[in-house]
Amino acid sequence: MNTQTQVTILDWWESKRLWFNILVGISGILGILSGIFEFLLADLLGVFAWGILANILFSTGIVVELLDDFYLKGKLKLYRFRWAFLVSGTLLYCAWTFLYAIWYFSPFLGF
Repeated sequence: MNTQTQVTILDWWESKRLWFNILVGISGILGILSGIFEFLLADLLGVFAWGILANILFSTGIVVELLDDFYLKGKLKLYRFRWAFLVSGTLLYCAWTFLYAIWYFSPFLGF
């Protein structure tokens, strides 16, 4: 494993993290605003926990690529699929965030 390769992998993924968080945050806000009737302190804690989980899941891209580099010496060449992983993961997590916020904050579900 090459230290330069590690730095390249980390730089690439970390440079995308801010946009991932912005997009997931916007999808959550849109979901909340579509059905909000009240917002409690416990809900705010849930939003923070959701954000932490989102960043843990985002980090799996980094971990998988580093594992490929370390154990398989880059034989899988996962860097070729970075954009596909990033875009599909971001879109799926945004959709899940939006739908969950609608479900959770819907006044018709009796929460």
